[in-house]
Amino acid sequence: LTGACDVEGGIDGSSFVKQGYTLSGAPYYKAMHAEKYIYYDPDCMTSTDGTPRWIIDDSKPDVTRDHDLDGDGACNYIARMNSGDTSHPPTSAEWTMNCAGHFQLQFLILLEVTTTGTLTTTMQGA
Repeated sequence: LTGACDVEGGIDGSSFVKQGYTLSGAPYYKAMHAEKYIYYDPDCMTSTDGTPRWIIDDSKPDVTRDHDLDGDGACNYIARMNSGDTSHPPTSAEWTMNCAGHFQLQFLILLEVTTTGTLTTTMQGA
């Protein structure tokens, strides 16, 4: 992953490894060296009428929930990208990122690499 704002710059260059799938069928990923996750949440609030989005968060998603996967009852996260595509996070797109308490657009690049030896998928910086 590359392109994070300076405040969240610690995630730049991070590699994310696929951990499995959530209840929606979307994959979710965990950073190799930090408690950071990328996952798809159909609705990050408890209202069930929110916007579906990919999320970068420091909370592990609960794969048994159908919405509000981090269970906080609110849309608190490091970054989000609104999307109806559950197959994988966008490889290059503008994400809305929390940078020092305010949200701003950041162009993030994710490079998906699949290794045939272990059949794991990683998301890493370009």
